[in-house]
Amino acid sequence: MLFQGRLSSYSMLVVSLLVIVGCVGNAPGDPSMDGEPRASLDINTLGEGTEIRSAGLRLMESPLGLIELRNGDQANDSVLVIAVHGYQSRGYEWITGIKNLADHYGSLFFYRYDWDRCPDQVAQHLASQINAMVKTGSYRRVLIFGHSYGGIVVMYAASEFAGFDTEIHIIAAPLSGFPGLLDQCGSLQYDTDDKLVYPKWKRSVQVIQHKTVHAQDGAFRELAINPQDIDLDFKYIQELPPTMDGHRLGHNWSVSWVLDQHVGKPHRY
Repeated sequence: MLFQGRLSSYSMLVVSLLVIVGCVGNAPGDPSMDGEPRASLDINTLGEGTEIRSAGLRLMESPLGLIELRNGDQANDSVLVIAVHGYQSRGYEWITGIKNLADHYGSLFFYRYDWDRCPDQVAQHLASQINAMVKTGSYRRVLIFGHSYGGIVVMYAASEFAGFDTEIHIIAAPLSGFPGLLDQCGSLQYDTDDKLVYPKWKRSVQVIQHKTVHAQDGAFRELAINPQDIDLDFKYIQELPPTMDGHRLGHNWSVSWVLDQHVGKPHRY
């Protein structure tokens, strides 16, 4: 989720959300509502370094639904890996990490969705696609990375998975809620502390939360309460460091930190 650095920058975001009539039904023009991936992208065509922002935009220009990220002629394997972007993502935060994932996994997908839809509605579509792929494929495990608003989406999807071995990584996600962002989503439930309530997931699902430093995260540092703080049945919680390779580790680059750490290419502090 490409949250802006300061809370004041969300005024336009909130206004845009208030004009949404509701979060029901499928988004018009979603080309993959039948549960089948409709597009693929050769990940080796995505540049890095000075080209990383244009590569991110190319990634986000993909059609809605599950996008297969091909690594040359590498065959699919037994682990289904899915990356889920955040609100108004420009994609660049994923490029390095997903290219490293592609060196380790042969079944890699990027999930594109309409971020003007409510997270529980997006989650239903995501879960239906994953369930269909596992049912028709030979996958033994599912690995999901959800960043920011995408982390909220994945948390709602977790309870819908059909009993298969699933490992979920939630990265820099405001799981307790975010001021103004979800006001038009009337189907969401909150507890007495005004934090989001998620459906319980099956024992076959394990969830790891990766939290950025509140004061270092450009999306959250203006908020008095850290929206990453929530009491859920996580396998464990990882507190990310304040710096990465000598620079501030903020909201977007937390994706690179977590994905690279997962494949054994950690960054230095």
